[in-house]
Amino acid sequence: MGIPARSAQRSSGKPQQGGDGSATGAGTAAVSAFGRMALWLPTGPLELGPPRRRAVLALLLINAGKVVSISSMVRSIWETEPPDHAIATLQSYVSRLRRMIADRPLHGGAELQLEYRSPGYLLNAMPEHVDVMRFESAVGQGLAAQRRGDLPETFALASVALRLWTAPPFEDLTGYEFAAQEAVRLDQLRLAAVEARAAVAFALGRSEEVLPGLEREVADHPTRERLVYQLMRSQYHNGRQADALRLFERTRQYLADELGADVSPQLRQVHEEILHHDPSLARFPGGSGSPLVAARAAERPVSAAAPVAADWQHGTVDRPGLPCQPGRLVTGAPAAFVGRREELRRLLAAAQHSHDGEGRTVLVVGEAGLGKTRLVRELGRLCQESGTDVVTVNCPPSEDMPPYWPWTQALRRVAARRPDAMRSLPDSAQCTLAALVPELAPDKAPGDRPELSGAGRFALHDAVSQALLGTARRPLVLVLEDFQWADAASLHLLPFLTRQSADSRFLLVVTLRSFRIADDPGLRATRAAVLQSLNAEEVRLDALSLDETRRVVAGARGIDPELCAALHERAGGNPYLLLGLLESLRDTATVQEVHGMVPPVIREVINERLSGLPAEILELLNSCAAAGPGGVHGAVPRGAVDRAVRGGLLVADETAPEGIGFVHQLIRDVVRQELTDAAPYYRPTVRATAPAVEHSCAREEAMPWRAHVAAAREMPSTRAVSARVAEGGSGGQGAGSGAPSTAGAVSPGTPWPSRPR
Repeated sequence: MGIPARSAQRSSGKPQQGGDGSATGAGTAAVSAFGRMALWLPTGPLELGPPRRRAVLALLLINAGKVVSISSMVRSIWETEPPDHAIATLQSYVSRLRRMIADRPLHGGAELQLEYRSPGYLLNAMPEHVDVMRFESAVGQGLAAQRRGDLPETFALASVALRLWTAPPFEDLTGYEFAAQEAVRLDQLRLAAVEARAAVAFALGRSEEVLPGLEREVADHPTRERLVYQLMRSQYHNGRQADALRLFERTRQYLADELGADVSPQLRQVHEEILHHDPSLARFPGGSGSPLVAARAAERPVSAAAPVAADWQHGTVDRPGLPCQPGRLVTGAPAAFVGRREELRRLLAAAQHSHDGEGRTVLVVGEAGLGKTRLVRELGRLCQESGTDVVTVNCPPSEDMPPYWPWTQALRRVAARRPDAMRSLPDSAQCTLAALVPELAPDKAPGDRPELSGAGRFALHDAVSQALLGTARRPLVLVLEDFQWADAASLHLLPFLTRQSADSRFLLVVTLRSFRIADDPGLRATRAAVLQSLNAEEVRLDALSLDETRRVVAGARGIDPELCAALHERAGGNPYLLLGLLESLRDTATVQEVHGMVPPVIREVINERLSGLPAEILELLNSCAAAGPGGVHGAVPRGAVDRAVRGGLLVADETAPEGIGFVHQLIRDVVRQELTDAAPYYRPTVRATAPAVEHSCAREEAMPWRAHVAAAREMPSTRAVSARVAEGGSGGQGAGSGAPSTAGAVSPGTPWPSRPR
């Protein structure tokens, strides 16, 4: 395999023209492999001698930092016809090279170390002194920046790499197979840099800068369809629609004549878009329309039409310089992200990949109130600004949800946006979908409700995938929120669609609560199946840091650092809980008062969220709350503890081998309040844990709990809650009381806590 003919420039110590047509501006490397192999002294090039000696140096340089065995060197230098004294000849070449570079500083003070190390020779060279190593490092860093979504850095690093490429590497040694193979490998890296630079140039609005280089590359590599794709886009963006269409026809004819193959679907699609002046061509890749550029990690404020209160409710916002009264939220003000820059960057990078024909599925995971909804709404806003359709479906926590309900809603909403694409589906797919959504195919007789297993389920999954991916000929983003409430049939479809979408322009974003993943085996299996696909990833949201909390509350006057730290600790870094505390914060609030705050709104929301937990977990939470923040000491059901810890409700207490405590103080205190209000009905729990609660109250100076403990001492004694929990019981009955033995240990579907009225 040969290297395409390029300009045979040689490294001369002067700026040269690189692969992108610009001057390198980089100093001469001490070791040059681009063009003719050379070593550079401060005074000029060092003569290396005959070709085989140069080949020995090249072989060691390609394997720099690794020992190359003598037998391997003989095979590489002489291949199948070594001379009688090949080893002695090889040793003479190495000896001569060692004398040439020994104690002789090269250009820039570089040093090469060539030494014998059994069973062969080792060459040590610093990468910054070898031009091909500089090149490879720049390409690697550029591709890494592209994966991170850092577009300007990608463009800069790819440009540096291409400027370093002054001629094909090891050009004087192509007769040696090892050198030819290395030249091919490096050329593939160069093409990767060309493609990465072109891809981000579209998003940065710099397509005219890459156009000349792309034309040269396509001329040299007419079968590399990604280059053809990028050149067609670049030509279109620079007012050369006719050239782009002619390029497509030449490529199609060339592939048919030379390979008997047709062009790729991606190339055919961009041809149709150019032919019809598709709006997505003008908006998304051309510059400011790209969501990656529009966002730049969400530095720009969101639309003022959305109230800050609504944003805070679902995520984290920053309100710099907005004056307000303590305890009152400002509405109608611009908001920007706090603490979610990296997560948004990853979502935008996935959107860029899907736009380029590499479909993605992203799972956004976090506990309730951490800002999953706010995050995906910001993604949707940026994508819509770039001309990409965004469809959102919210899954309600309903036990009566019919099979495939979220997907049914998604199909309806996508069909409303793109009716023509939906009508163009094959008849078989339309008939299958009519069983779910009859209005999608009014002229087709709807079939029976699809089977949820076997061939019927597969046919339905295939039809749904065809419908969603078929409508994504233009970029499409589908957001499924609170998918932890989805029915089992809908869960089965998620990994299937993920695998099918790899070569599409479809981005699927799914939000999930972390506790449900930890506690629901079906959901956990679905997540694992999705993440096995190479085009899927998971974005996890963590709690806000103290600094981020300070930025969130910076707009409220009178919040000193100590009070802010208390709010952060009380909310546990959860932005939704922080919002509730700020709404209820008095002007004269103290740190001690903050640590005891349980606003009614927060109490109601926490109760509602806890009501969906299994009875075993509820009983464990009740026990932990009654025993105090030090944790429940004694036997507890290991499975329940593991589930609660994995789900982010409890945390291990390092001070005791079997101790556990609440992640959030607010949740602990809400559970305690429910136990107190229901004390006459839940005497066993309170009485059994009274000593621990009294000790906890003494430590926390929580005076209201002393009355609670005193009342507990007057209650009839029953078996200890720790003993009941150790037996694995949940939802047991108190002695003759007819009431549950533990507040919250209720059957599924019963509102929690079940308090007397």
